[in-house]
Formats: sequence, C-alpha cells, structure tokens
Amino acid sequence: MEIVEGIVLKTSDYRENSKILQVLTKEHGLIGIYLKGANNYRNKSFALAQPITHALFTIYYKTGLSSCFKGEIINNFNSLKIDIEKNVYLYHLFELLLKNLEQHQEINYLFNLILKLVIRMEEASLKDVKIFTLYFELQLLTYLGVAPVLSNCVECGSTSQIANFDITKGGYICDKCNCSTLKSYAVETLQTLLYLKKLNIDEDIAISDETLNELRHLMSDYYLYHLGVKTNSAKFFKS
Repeated sequence: MEIVEGIVLKTSDYRENSKILQVLTKEHGLIGIYLKGANNYRNKSFALAQPITHALFTIYYKTGLSSCFKGEIINNFNSLKIDIEKNVYLYHLFELLLKNLEQHQEINYLFNLILKLVIRMEEASLKDVKIFTLYFELQLLTYLGVAPVLSNCVECGSTSQIANFDITKGGYICDKCNCSTLKSYAVETLQTLLYLKKLNIDEDIAISDETLNELRHLMSDYYLYHLGVKTNSAKFFKS
C-alpha cells in the first residue's frame, strides 16, 4: 500500500456504485484506479472521483488496475470545474494525455507542468487558457519525440529566410524550399510558434486573436497528421 499524488483526468462508472478513475500520478504516470462507492454522492469518495481533482490517493498499486482505499483532496478546483469554456481546453489536454501516454511510465515533468497549468487556468482569462493549451501541446510533442523543427528549414537545413510551415514535413520551410501548393502561414504566426516553444510559462505573452486562431488550426492539423489524434473537445473550440 502506498500514497500517490495525482490529478483525475477521466472517470467511468463501474457496477452500481463505484468508479474507475484515470489518474495522472507523480509516482507512476498514468494509472487506472478503482474507487468503491464513488458513484454515490453521499459517499465521501464521491468528491475525490471528479475530473480536475488534485488529490493524494492511498492505493494498492498494481500494473493492472489499482485499488484506492482512501484519499485526501489537495485542490478540487471548484471554480474551474464550472467554467464550461475553460473546461473545453482543459479536457482537450486531458484527452491528449490519455490518448498518447503509456500506462505506468513515470513522467514528473508532464505531471508538474499540467498541474501548474491547471492552477493558472483557474484564475486566467480564456485567451490565456488558449495560449497555455498551445504551450502544453508543444511540450507534449517534444516528450513524444515528434516536435516540429523550428530551428531551421526542415527541408534543406537553412536557418535564414524562413517563410512557411509544412505540416507533412514537420517544421519550418525557407523561402527557397517553399511551395505554392503549401498552406501559407503569417510571419507573426511562425514567429509566435517558436516563442511559445521557448516560453517560460510564468511569463505573460500577448498574441493577437488572428495569430492565436491560426496557431490553433496549425496545431490541430499537426496532431492529426503526425499522431492521428483529434480530441472530442476540439470541436467546441471557439475562434
């Protein structure tokens, strides 16, 4: 038996009164946890079994489904849970984690980052939430080994006269290698993409609505092409 720190990403009903939680933990990465009685709102474990809950779980850990005996909520993020617009982006990130991470692989960096973003999202504006979402997507691509090439032209290696972005090749394209059949991205979008990848998340960043919208389409297209992933939440994104 051990105590793990985790964030509930998703829950599903199990039998009449229990739930299975998909939890991103600091100690074991993504794991499934069986929580008895959590489907009964009178049970004290009901609050523990809600998505976006940050808690300590006392579990019997197994490489299959772990069992939870009790838990202690660290932060239930109540105001964030009732913010439907912010939830769209947060659940999008949770879906990306669930669809792209292997179970039982410790990933302290991603755990700490998603927790930091959830904390910031609770008080942030919707526009900042959109920026945080793009930032995390770039970090996740780096972890998965399919990050876009933003240091040079992905075709010839040139570091000058960057003119476009090629989704299929996975990175910047210089003026010489640019093709008229490629979708054209604004210079500000290309510059902001690089800035976002290097961003210190504690910094404030100003991005125009047009650039933010174009970056959203670029990132969605990139995930779909390179990972075959499109989340259910993405269809609710607003320009």
